[in-house]
Amino acid sequence: MERALLLLSILFLKLFAQDEFIFWAELNTKNHILFHQKENLSPAMTKSEDFTQEYVCDIAYEDEDLKYLQKTELGLFDDDMPKELKLRFLTSHKGELMDCFSSVDVKVRDFVQNSFMKASTSTYVKFLPLRFSVIFSQDKAVIYLLKKD
Repeated sequence: MERALLLLSILFLKLFAQDEFIFWAELNTKNHILFHQKENLSPAMTKSEDFTQEYVCDIAYEDEDLKYLQKTELGLFDDDMPKELKLRFLTSHKGELMDCFSSVDVKVRDFVQNSFMKASTSTYVKFLPLRFSVIFSQDKAVIYLLKKD
């Protein structure tokens, strides 16, 4: 029974939400020194409905990326390449994705504590979960933010 459920969920993942991903991150500093940074990237399990695409940024290919990204017989990037390859590309460019999404849905909390002649600061930055898609063109990957209508 568990096997059938697992196979069914994998089938749905392959059929739906083929090009959608979710990104979120958090950064924490103490006294202006970064002590925690975590970026998360996962494939979307469901496909978005009633959304608009908003251009966010481009990510240039590196030589290593060109070795594993699938191409068609005409030499163009395959739109139907496996989601694992797209996720591998995006994972290797997480830092660039953070730069792309730095102006979208960011939550910042800053605390200053004073005690006698000593002060300390703590800053928490959280990138709220964003749904986005990626389209591979000839010289770059184009990232689009998916916003609900």
